[in-house]
Amino acid sequence: MFKTVLAFAAASLVAVPALAAEPEAGSFTYQGVKYDYTAEQIGDVKVLKGTANGGKQPFELRVTKRAVTGRFNGRPVSFDVKDVKPIASKAAAAND
Repeated sequence: MFKTVLAFAAASLVAVPALAAEPEAGSFTYQGVKYDYTAEQIGDVKVLKGTANGGKQPFELRVTKRAVTGRFNGRPVSFDVKDVKPIASKAAAAND
């Protein structure tokens, strides 16, 4: 479940074009847990910073076209974007 949630967040942001200079804010709920984040494009890297569980679990992910790396709740995470099987839509994540 953990990788699915991170994969969903990361995959949904890979496709977002970098048009705005300011970080974009977003949130979604997956299996009853709300995730709040900001996303900022820095060169070829999308940086996703946020929290889960009402701010109790911080995370920071760096998403490239090939990989996702970073930390979630103090633990390192790393996986290939090609291994991601994203949830069909944000609406589906909200209903999960």
